Amino acid sequence: MVGELHGVQRPDIDPETLDGKHRRAVAGVAEDHMGLDAEEMGRSRHWVNPGLDGWEDGPGLRRQAHYHDGKILPSSAARATMESLYFSPMLLGLNLMLGSAVACTGLWYFSRPYRGPGLWMAGAWLLILGILAFFVFVATGNRPLNVLGNATQLAGEAVLMLGVFRFLGRPLPWWTVPASAGLMAAANSWHWWVAPLNSELLIAIYAGIGGLLPLQAASALLRHPRDAELRVVCRCVGIVLLGYALVTLLRGAIAVHDWLNAVEHADVTRSMAYLLPYNFGIPLWVIALLGLALMTMRRILLDSQRNARHAEASAQRFERLMGVTSAGVLVLQDGRILDSNPTLEALFDQPREALQRQAPEQLFVEAERARIGQLLARGDGAPADALALRRDGSTFPAELAVTNLDGSGQQLMEVRDVSHRKALEEQLRLQATTDPLTGALNRRAFQARAEQELQRARRQEQPLCLAMLDLDHFKRINDTHGHAAGDLVLCAFSQLCQREARSTDLFARFGGEEFVFLLPDTTLEAARAFLDRLREAVEHLRIDANGTALSVSVSIGLAGSPPNGDLLRLQAAADAALYRAKQYGRNRVELAR
Repeated sequence: MVGELHGVQRPDIDPETLDGKHRRAVAGVAEDHMGLDAEEMGRSRHWVNPGLDGWEDGPGLRRQAHYHDGKILPSSAARATMESLYFSPMLLGLNLMLGSAVACTGLWYFSRPYRGPGLWMAGAWLLILGILAFFVFVATGNRPLNVLGNATQLAGEAVLMLGVFRFLGRPLPWWTVPASAGLMAAANSWHWWVAPLNSELLIAIYAGIGGLLPLQAASALLRHPRDAELRVVCRCVGIVLLGYALVTLLRGAIAVHDWLNAVEHADVTRSMAYLLPYNFGIPLWVIALLGLALMTMRRILLDSQRNARHAEASAQRFERLMGVTSAGVLVLQDGRILDSNPTLEALFDQPREALQRQAPEQLFVEAERARIGQLLARGDGAPADALALRRDGSTFPAELAVTNLDGSGQQLMEVRDVSHRKALEEQLRLQATTDPLTGALNRRAFQARAEQELQRARRQEQPLCLAMLDLDHFKRINDTHGHAAGDLVLCAFSQLCQREARSTDLFARFGGEEFVFLLPDTTLEAARAFLDRLREAVEHLRIDANGTALSVSVSIGLAGSPPNGDLLRLQAAADAALYRAKQYGRNRVELAR
């Protein structure tokens, strides 16, 4: 990029054969660069031609240097060195390249994970490494460093070109990196260890390779058909890179012309091939790097705008969904309510502002809050039932599900009022377990619950009694007053029994006018006393059937559960006692034998 230094052996220039004018010029160059006087120059036939990147003197260096006995005094040498550094365009190029490398590093760091800036950074630092290797070569004369420096600089340019291809999403021609570096290394190695080459030829080789690389990048940018928003900036950067490529190729053409005409410049500052990249190439290169940075920032801006539009559209869709869904929806952040939809506000009778920043557990009764916390911790979307709490203190059965939103740290809670569903479920349960006419348990439900009570009584060694009840002369009521009147009698009797029963007692209709009582934790004496009171209450019961007052009595058979008895035996014993009660005149309680 900044250029290459070629140490050239000059057997064709012999100070002994030069005329006075040229002898003084060569001696002055030798004194300035190597501290040699004219006699030492005559004894040495090898001197360094700085080529493109030499540490050449400024225009007034020799005029300002002080000599004593043909030698530069130390103070004059120091001043000459400083003036050389001051006038050296190479230092300017190095500073510009170093600044570009730092800028590319910052661009890569802040534009991750965009593709391309990483390769630009790597290419810029490869250029810096190549230039530093060249500096060490200048100081030490180490030839491998000259080969390495030139090859590394071209490798850096190739990597930068690959970054353009990657940024544009095109296949990467990786072969250009080893090809560019290898070709330059081969030319320099031939020059140093096989046969010396003309310095202008080496410049031409370097410029040819260095011009073709940006030419490929410029072509890719100018022909890039995608991303209409980036087309203008891509073309601007492509034009700048094209200008840089043309300057570099022109430099190579000038070097070829000088080589063909056997022109070599003792003072390289007078070489157009040397000055061209400093005056035009490096400025264009820095402008191109700035263009690449602008291109990256333009893409970041476009992607940000596109993402913002997508986010806004997603938010609008989410708002519409939240507005039309039948479920109440809460958006949670760090265990607090962030947002809610109108359905949820109506469910809990609270405005959105009052809900925000609340803990979602506060929307449920206290007994449910620990379980709600577990659902929030899982966030697996599994549905669960809970009792929700409105602002006025009323409750309603709710179904809720909590789902974690991927990567956002937020959660979504859906809450549905399932009061109607619960009512239907209760209705179905009652239909499956109760007698539709009297509301008492049906036979199947009674047997299932009675088995559980019998097992509990055995386990806890508690007494348990079972009574069979049958309305006396019920067929006569049906035949005389009709089945509607009979149904009224059955319902009135069932309601009386359920009022008199304890919460732990089981009362069921077995069929027709036959009913059964299961009395847990009750002895035979206590059960008989309860049943006698019930019998007397039935005897005094009056049922209005279309203006006719009907009365009824009941016969009861009572059995106590033995320690190892089962439900069927208990029912059979009570049924036998009921049969005897019928035989002995009805309207009585008989104990099983």
